[in-house]
Amino acid sequence: MNTLQGDARVLLIAADSALLFLGEGRDLRYAYEFTAGESGWAAFARYLESAPTSPVYVLVDVVEEEYRQDTMPHVRGADRGAVLSRKFARLFRGTPYCLALNQGREREGRRDDRVLLSALTKPEAIAPWITELVNHRIPLVGIYSLPVLSAGLLSKVNAQASNVLFISVQQISGLRQTFYRDGQLKISRLAQMPRLGSVPYATYVLSELAKLRRYLNSLGLVSRESPLAIYILSHGTLLEELERHCQNSDGEQYFLIDNAELAQRLGLPASVASPYSDTIFAQLLVSATPAVHYAQRHETRFFRLHRAKLGLLAASLLLLFGSAGWSALRFIEAVGLKQQALEAAQKSEFYRERFAMARRGLPPTAVEAAAINTAVTVATVLEGAKASPVPSWQLLGAALVSVPQVTVDKLSWYRVFDPNQDPARAQDTEASPQIERSAQYAYYAITDLEAHLANFDGDYRAAIATIDALAAHLRAAPQVHAVEVRRYPLDLRPAASVAGTASAKPPGTSAGTSAGTPAAFTLRVVLGVAHARQAG
Repeated sequence: MNTLQGDARVLLIAADSALLFLGEGRDLRYAYEFTAGESGWAAFARYLESAPTSPVYVLVDVVEEEYRQDTMPHVRGADRGAVLSRKFARLFRGTPYCLALNQGREREGRRDDRVLLSALTKPEAIAPWITELVNHRIPLVGIYSLPVLSAGLLSKVNAQASNVLFISVQQISGLRQTFYRDGQLKISRLAQMPRLGSVPYATYVLSELAKLRRYLNSLGLVSRESPLAIYILSHGTLLEELERHCQNSDGEQYFLIDNAELAQRLGLPASVASPYSDTIFAQLLVSATPAVHYAQRHETRFFRLHRAKLGLLAASLLLLFGSAGWSALRFIEAVGLKQQALEAAQKSEFYRERFAMARRGLPPTAVEAAAINTAVTVATVLEGAKASPVPSWQLLGAALVSVPQVTVDKLSWYRVFDPNQDPARAQDTEASPQIERSAQYAYYAITDLEAHLANFDGDYRAAIATIDALAAHLRAAPQVHAVEVRRYPLDLRPAASVAGTASAKPPGTSAGTSAGTPAAFTLRVVLGVAHARQAG
């Protein structure tokens, strides 16, 4: 989350109490303080019962936060989680609140990852507050460490030195000192701060600084190549007191920052006129939330539900506005179509009146003009679709000239759309072979020829050869789609039987003549008529 939510809340937890900041627009203001103990936790529970269920950020600033520098293999995903789990179990026993900060890789060897492992070693210090949030189903964004969060202020105060020590005073926790090496958190210390005015402020801060400086030297964390840059946040007379006591040297350089000026530099709307930095850190947490935190998954489940609800609400609003926009466009289009329909109706009425006026000047007719138009249209269609047997018979006649012994007994002609259709109901009982249809023809002109061979002398083989030659001659014509001999003088089917009678030759006839048995046959000619022309 990168921007401050108008209803966000921040709970700053220390060892002895907790401060609650409420969001007002883009601003946060201090609202309530609860003491650690049964009475304070009960008061916090009563507040949660009556308050809205807006998200809560938990910021922890306690002494019981431990840091360990370590290395681990450069792995990702489940393997990384397993390695970290083993390290947490070994280093920080008895607490679920652990996190790891990546701090680069080793330059030699396996190039392992350098990590800073931290944990809240006393989980009971924050557990009662978290329990109340979960029991009241409050969306918990996360549990964040104040030292980890303070790294976001380095760039704001232009802290670019190799050794940086950041010092701030919190109202309920005390004096927080956090050391950074090359911009990376290394160690942080929280010291008790007496009530302001009870002891010299600058003297106390510098004495605690001296203790931390000796500890850093013992660990060898401070680079000897550059001095220690010390940034102290304060305000008013306390800041003036520090200016009198903080003297730069070869090993130390002081940068005193007014909390009010820092708030303006951060672009925060609230004016922080106090030596305490609680409000600055609360504002920074909501406006620049760190990626890592201590919260467990079951503790943040209501925040995930809260985000899902906001996502569904946003999608619903988007769908609503999109539907409204689409409906508006369709309404405008419907209005335009309605206007076009009215204009068309007006033009139609105008031309109807003009037609009636022109018609009154014409002589009366027995038939209405519309009926005449229909009749002309029908006649045109019939004229284009008419068919004639002449082309078919011309083709057949030309073929019969080459076979003079064929005598025509009967011709039947008809037009069909299926070449296998036989309106004449041929006498053959056996089904004829199916003729394949062609998409290039609009319809088919079929001629059934019944004929016989004149002067037939009983030679069936010669008669069949003559008939086949006639069929082949017809098939050679380009407009012929199919030719089928439907009946030969002699039944050639496998199931047919052949019978005959032996007798003496009649007087006046030559040998081999069968005068009483004509060589009759039936021929079917199928012509295809293309779409572009209407010919038989």
